[in-house]
Amino acid sequence: MNMVAVVNASAASVLDAQAAELEQTLIERARALGPALRARAAQTESLRRIPDETEADFRAAGFYKALQPRQYGGHELAYGAHTMIAAEIARNCVSSAWAYSVTSCHSWILGMFPAQAQDDLWGQTPDGTVASSFLPAEVKLERVEGGYRVSGRWRFSSNVDHCQACILLIMVPQEGAPPRQYFALLMADQYRIEDTWNVVGLTGSGSNDVLVEGAFVPDHRLLDVMTTRDAMSPGAEHHEGDLYNMPLFAPFAHSLVGAAVGGAQGALDVVIEELVERRSAGQVPLAQQQSVQMRVAEATAEIEAAMAVLAVDRMKIVAASRARELPTYEQRVKYRLNTGYAAKLVVQAVERLLPLSGGRGLERTHPLQRAWRDVHAVAQHIALVWDVQALNYGSVRLGFKAMDPRI
Repeated sequence: MNMVAVVNASAASVLDAQAAELEQTLIERARALGPALRARAAQTESLRRIPDETEADFRAAGFYKALQPRQYGGHELAYGAHTMIAAEIARNCVSSAWAYSVTSCHSWILGMFPAQAQDDLWGQTPDGTVASSFLPAEVKLERVEGGYRVSGRWRFSSNVDHCQACILLIMVPQEGAPPRQYFALLMADQYRIEDTWNVVGLTGSGSNDVLVEGAFVPDHRLLDVMTTRDAMSPGAEHHEGDLYNMPLFAPFAHSLVGAAVGGAQGALDVVIEELVERRSAGQVPLAQQQSVQMRVAEATAEIEAAMAVLAVDRMKIVAASRARELPTYEQRVKYRLNTGYAAKLVVQAVERLLPLSGGRGLERTHPLQRAWRDVHAVAQHIALVWDVQALNYGSVRLGFKAMDPRI
């Protein structure tokens, strides 16, 4: 049983049979796309976004529907289904997996918005997908009748070129208090995309800047971020299911880590494939060398340990949401701790594997060095950075507060 099947089987006890079957079907579709994604990996990096063919494949497979509300034609699967799909995609192209996983989780976030905001997108475009940026810069807000006039720049909006709307974080000033955070939903004709994504990891994720110039955002397209902390968002009342009636930021990192874990597994796949045939300069089969065998074993253990940690947390997250139970403060930072540790483990795994590729592994066209760069890049996300998540947990465990009040 491969790593994806292990996690899927572990979560089966909290998934209904129909949802579990559909989730497995989507994972199998992702596996079937593997050869095409691997063949397009270099093109994806060259374009610095996922190719139109990959985007079309994802839509045809129904991947983006994973967390979209059933009311609007989505699958509304259990939280974490998108992580599993992304892990399978990432075995052959981490950039494509990252673009998919973050885009998919935005359907979950939009499901927490007021009903009219959801209607504005999915009522007109049932297959509409949503990008995001939580990193505002140079933002100007003007309160006008019925909403806000918004201008500014937002950075690192992954897969934005292929989306029909974007969720942007804005900071609304409060008299005598710190600014209040809101998510603002803008349609694609309200912003423009600036091609700024030139990086060494996740090169093909198309994480470009979003520029807004005086766009009107009505009040119903705003979501008070703090309402998502305790499952009190407007969308929680709009949908019967539990998916939109759960905290957002506590389990949010689970949406991101699948690309790293799958990328490490893909690196291991490549190494094992090559070791079957390769010999060292002395004609001693590399696969028979003890140090090589140890590296393969340790990397395997690290990847599977990461998947096991994530499987346990996924069961807890889904079970709690089904029971409409809020996690404790310590449980919230424990979710973050575990996803950060899973990312740390798979980074260690690709570090162990890279030397086994020799000089060939340094070629830009070699899949191992691409996976090495991409897994490191995923782990750079603030929600996965080990030092940050460890400090959050250690602080709460010892009676203090986490650095991020949204958790």
